[in-house]
Amino acid sequence: MKKAYRQVVILLIGCFWWGALIAQEHQQVYTVSAAGVEEPYELVLVYDSAQFPAYFFRDIFTPVCLDSVCKPVRIKLFWDLLGNYLRYEVPPDEPLTKLNHEEFAPEDHERLQEILSNEQSLLKDFKMEELVDRNTQKLSDSVDAVTGATKNTVKSEVIEGALYTCYTLWHLAHGPVVGEIQKRTSAMLTDPMLHRFLRDTNFHYVYFALNEVMDTAGIIHPDFLPDVLSVLAGDNVFAARYVWQRIDLRYFAEREQQERLWDIFERTPYTQQLALLKRMSALVLDPHVLNDMASGLSKLNPTLFKQILHVIAAQDLLPSFTQEKLLTYLTSADQEKSRLVYETLKNHSNLDEPLKKQLSLYKKP
Repeated sequence: MKKAYRQVVILLIGCFWWGALIAQEHQQVYTVSAAGVEEPYELVLVYDSAQFPAYFFRDIFTPVCLDSVCKPVRIKLFWDLLGNYLRYEVPPDEPLTKLNHEEFAPEDHERLQEILSNEQSLLKDFKMEELVDRNTQKLSDSVDAVTGATKNTVKSEVIEGALYTCYTLWHLAHGPVVGEIQKRTSAMLTDPMLHRFLRDTNFHYVYFALNEVMDTAGIIHPDFLPDVLSVLAGDNVFAARYVWQRIDLRYFAEREQQERLWDIFERTPYTQQLALLKRMSALVLDPHVLNDMASGLSKLNPTLFKQILHVIAAQDLLPSFTQEKLLTYLTSADQEKSRLVYETLKNHSNLDEPLKKQLSLYKKP
């Protein structure tokens, strides 16, 4: 009985030890010694439960003004794996403060998050000493209390009473640390990470991964073709358009992929539909796909109707079904659609006789 008890205890100790070891693996600490930085600092990479890199953070304790009057700030800043700022945290017992040591209100925290999230802030163009009226006696105490002391150009970029805090934290969030993060992510980049990036909701990851797996000629690494096609069919219309504008059209030479493309067209927003049609005229379309396009004409607005006709007319050969479908528009009550069909097809060289006859009999409204 005692032997069994000892075995259980040993097993439990082993489990606790293994659990502690796994927990330690959830973070990796880098010591950064960068030019222009007085002391090395620690940059921490956090892994998710599946042991994939998730994000970086840095614990910071820093002064935020030009003299020694204001309180230093203790804060934790977070970035994604490409160095894009995510959020911040402050200890409950060391809150952020404004002029006269007034604690940040909830709306101040919301505003600070907006400020730090704006990587194109005007704060990037100024040195700290350029932001205030140098005639002010005590900069840290009165910079935002004096009317007009803060330069008008950056008033909208900061929180009243916390100019230096906003300025300092913005430059910490968007400074050299970004390059440090990118350098470390590049060093540990793997195919599984790229697969995850391509399917992530973080658009920065998607664009980064697309540039990694697709060359300038639009050729995609074979292992990533399904992922890239998923981006093309996804909800992020900007990433989808980015793929479509670059991808080599040879990936859509077969009927299966053309049918998938047409399915994407039918459920994608209007601007993306226009972008798809702009290049589809360069494809040699399968007869079944042409038939689907002709069948869907009646549901389209005049602009898309005209663009579809342009794609159809660019085909050297048109299936009889497609021609029959177009024939109905030449005799329809919708004179504008009749005119568009006529103008699009009148110079096509491979039309069936019935359509040629209808074209010859057509009278412009």
